[in-house]
Amino acid sequence: MDAVSAISILISILLIVSAIISLELKDLIHAIIALGCFSSVLAVAFFFLSAPYVGVFQLAVLTGAVTVLFLIAVMLTSKREEVN
Repeated sequence: MDAVSAISILISILLIVSAIISLELKDLIHAIIALGCFSSVLAVAFFFLSAPYVGVFQLAVLTGAVTVLFLIAVMLTSKREEVN
């Protein structure tokens, strides 16, 4: 196996694992951070596939802006406490 195949398999495994982790986490803040990690690994995959403009867009807009937007939205919403 050459280095290109090994890196491709590693990126694929990281994408699958980070996607599953972001779906399965119960804490919303941790799930948003895992989604940011998924978007970052996806940007690396685009760079690896010789698509640097798509990788930069993925990294700047989806990883940065959307993750921060989700975090701000979660922090601004108030938690409702259950009354027994």
